[in-house]
Amino acid sequence: MILHSTKRTILVVLAAILFHPAFGSALALHPRAVHHELRVSLVPSIAGLSGVDRIQVEPGESDGLEFDLARSAQVSSVTVEGSARSFTLRDGRLRIPVQSDEKSKILTMTIEYSAVFDDPVPEMPLNTDNPGYGVTGTIAQKGCFLLEGAGWYPRIPGSRPTYRLTVEAPEGILAVSAGKNLGHDTKGGKTTSVWEVDFPLDGLSLSAGPYFLRQRTVNGIEVSTYFFSQTQDLSESYLDATARYLVFYENLIGPYPFSKFAVVENFFPTGYGFPSYTLMGGAVLRLPFILETSLGHEIAHCWWGNGVLVDSRLGNWCEGLTTYLADYLYKENSSAEEAKEYRLQILRNFAALVHPGNDFPLARFQGRYDPTSQAVGYGKGAMVFHMIRRKTGDKAFWEALREIYKEKRFQQASWRDFQKTFERHAQCSLQDFFDQWIRREGAPVLSLDSVAMEPLGGLFKVRAFILQDEPVYDLDLDVVLESESLRGHKHVRLSGPATLMEAPSFGRPLRLLVDPEFHVFRALHPSEIPPTVNSIKSADSLTIVLCKPWQAKGETLARTLALSLGVKRYCIVHEDGFSEESGNLLYVGLPEKSRLPMNPSQGFDFDPNKFVLQDRTFEAPSDLFFGVFHGSEGRDRFVALFFPLSSGDFENVARKITHYGKYSYLAFREDKNEMKGTWPITDSPLMYTWEKE
Repeated sequence: MILHSTKRTILVVLAAILFHPAFGSALALHPRAVHHELRVSLVPSIAGLSGVDRIQVEPGESDGLEFDLARSAQVSSVTVEGSARSFTLRDGRLRIPVQSDEKSKILTMTIEYSAVFDDPVPEMPLNTDNPGYGVTGTIAQKGCFLLEGAGWYPRIPGSRPTYRLTVEAPEGILAVSAGKNLGHDTKGGKTTSVWEVDFPLDGLSLSAGPYFLRQRTVNGIEVSTYFFSQTQDLSESYLDATARYLVFYENLIGPYPFSKFAVVENFFPTGYGFPSYTLMGGAVLRLPFILETSLGHEIAHCWWGNGVLVDSRLGNWCEGLTTYLADYLYKENSSAEEAKEYRLQILRNFAALVHPGNDFPLARFQGRYDPTSQAVGYGKGAMVFHMIRRKTGDKAFWEALREIYKEKRFQQASWRDFQKTFERHAQCSLQDFFDQWIRREGAPVLSLDSVAMEPLGGLFKVRAFILQDEPVYDLDLDVVLESESLRGHKHVRLSGPATLMEAPSFGRPLRLLVDPEFHVFRALHPSEIPPTVNSIKSADSLTIVLCKPWQAKGETLARTLALSLGVKRYCIVHEDGFSEESGNLLYVGLPEKSRLPMNPSQGFDFDPNKFVLQDRTFEAPSDLFFGVFHGSEGRDRFVALFFPLSSGDFENVARKITHYGKYSYLAFREDKNEMKGTWPITDSPLMYTWEKE
């Protein structure tokens, strides 16, 4: 997320044939469910659910079967092969004893139960770093949201059963889940929805609401939207975009693994990807960029994460790969410059959000839960796949991905599987590559040293050392030498702390650039990192200074800013009593008694009645500037300015700023963003410029 799902559902599935009853007794050592015939009734008025689950189960060698259920659940009866069976229910764990002569059989048991699901739902959440907001299960008049881990049906984790799900709800409430839609039928004041999941699935999630259903068929795939009334005007756009993405990824990777894809609206802001559908909040669906970014990302997860599944023991690879094949690839297909900017932004996010105290290797990434984990698992992960592609070549890269998808569909895959497949297609060892990028934390730190040139006949000879801090990496770098007559390219292999680079120049050299296109994942130097909104989000502490006229009424606004940006340690002070202008500062309004302790930025000027941003003047009462600058005391501290041109209500803007993490400056008018950008960078330790004669 965006909006992308944090705690995204990563499904672990084996080929369906393994769970055919004929194979059950031979393979089952541990208890597992084979198939659920599940019928539930939703009662939104009391946040309640009642269910009857007829389960085919293999007991294995266990003396008892244990199912997860919600802690609020009450079980009214259990039968095994039609006969009543005793049971115990404690702390969300249902235990049913198994007789010795039943262990080698596939048993049919029926569990009748009820439960209440009333997790509090955020109405207007300030911070979206964890898109789930801690909600696992809630049933309300607005809708129903039940994750697989909510305990809304009896579940043996890791079982990978198939399902037939029937959901009865008040009239007009349609239910959506994974699998194939067998119909929605309304009679007698009730609406019944039926879903069939004919592929093994570890856990099942459920959504329901007063949806308007729109659908069409694309290459035999049912494409649909389940939107609320106020959003249904977007259905055609989402159906069109979904159709494009399905065709795109089928041509790129292979056949779509499911029978349908649905875009489902949630009644609070989320961004989840499930097998064959995505669940997004209404506010998310209405954002103009979702159709071109996040929707494609969630559809790509049907191939990676829900099609080929993650063996998470060695780390979660699918978020990095999906980011690369969706968000990044869209930029690359648009233009080389947009792709370069995307790679640079990955490096900037990592530099702003990750430090030695919170860094970890990709082998330990499981899912996004804050900006740091996103910078590692999504950003660094995407760059690793980019470097693999450059190392192996396009042909080997895409053939390897197609092979993994074909061979591992509905099976677990690990980083080790990717390594072996890429090695086979590239016909070279990638052991060192995977060791340094997957199993080691951090990033290489590079710089230029001892740059020199000398005339050599009619040419010039350029010599330089490329240095890297310990621990060193094996790297493939592009070096560009610009002269008065042309721009030359050279490939350099680094494997130690210092590597000599020599190159001829056919004219007087002007600039020497190392990795100018940002193809290598590396730690940026402070001079390469502009201050951004992400700088605030990663700050260890923040002082918010309320300037006049905000001293009397600005504390609520200040807290909204701090909470939405995820700042854990902050204090609010008034300008009248504030004198220590050090540390990380955020000013609300302009100070009257002193100048802002910041380094000025090119393209920005202001006075109390207006501000000028990139030659555009803002002077309406609803105009607001937000910017982040380096502090006057150095690059390791920042000063931010929240500057409204009137004393109106700007709390809605304060809530939005967290979504613009990569930007240095923002301009709003009437709560809408009018301008955004990043302060330019003109210096780098990987750039050397000769003075002109």
